[in-house]
Parts: sequence; structure tokens; C-alpha cells
Amino acid sequence: MVSAFDKAVDLLSRRDHFPAELAEKLRRRGYSGEEIAEALGRCRELGYLDEERLARRFVEVRAVQRGWGPRRLRAELQRRGAPREVAEAASELGEELLGAALETALARAERGRRAGWWALPEERARMVSSLVNRGFGTHTAMEAVERLARRRETESHASHDERGDPPELP
Repeated sequence: MVSAFDKAVDLLSRRDHFPAELAEKLRRRGYSGEEIAEALGRCRELGYLDEERLARRFVEVRAVQRGWGPRRLRAELQRRGAPREVAEAASELGEELLGAALETALARAERGRRAGWWALPEERARMVSSLVNRGFGTHTAMEAVERLARRRETESHASHDERGDPPELP
């Protein structure tokens, strides 16, 4: 049988894992608690396990590519076995990362919305709800949707002006 350490290294060669995830996978493969503890300790000594680095990378990818907000990121990190302090620190998004996450989330929420959604209060509310479900605070979500709605309204007015319609004469 392959040692717990060798199996851990094999699993880590495919993707990074939080120690809790790795321990669970080793447990399911029949390794004892003592073998798992020894394997994880050795992986830590060799620098193969770095919860903080993994949490930061996880947050960057999920925030930018999937539009996840701080609350969802923190919850998902903890679900995957990141210690609470690591999850909280990693999910505190800086201004740039928060902006990128919001842009992605707004783009995803806007897909499939009917034209002129910004003029309909119920559609704005759905947009806000979508952002809250992605892990953003209510206040942040409301402000982001309002900014986007104003931008869409301005764009809509500009496109009407570009059609060549004659100006209204008195």
C-alpha cells in the first residue's frame, strides 16, 4: 500500500488542498489518523501546504471569474476546511478586487434581463437580490445596481440621440 505521505503528495500534485480536505481524502482511502497527521506534518514542513496562499488564490479566482462577494468567499473557504481566521483575512477584498468581483457579478446578473430593466423597480430588486446571493452586502449591492442602472439609462438616451431623430421643435 502507498504511504499516506505519498498519496498526499499525489493529491497535491493535481491541485492544492486545505489540510482538512486532504485529511478527509486520506481518511476515505483508509489511512489511520496517525498516518494522516504524520503525512500532513511532513507536507507542511516541505511547504506543500500553505493555507493562506491557497485561500488568497481561491479568493482572487472566484471573485474575478465568478463574481463572488466576501460573504460567499468566506463561507466557501470555511466549508473547504480553511481555518476561520484564514477565511476571514482572505475574504477581505481590497477595493480593486471588490470592484472586479462586482463587475463580474453585475454582468452575470444582467444576462437575460429584458431591455430597459433599469426602469423597472422589480427588476432592480432582482439584480440586488442576485448580488446579495453572490455574497455582497445589501448596501454594496444596492449602490452597484443603482450605478449600473444610471449608466444603462444614459447609454439608452445616447443611443436614441444617435439615431438621427430630429430634435423636438417648439
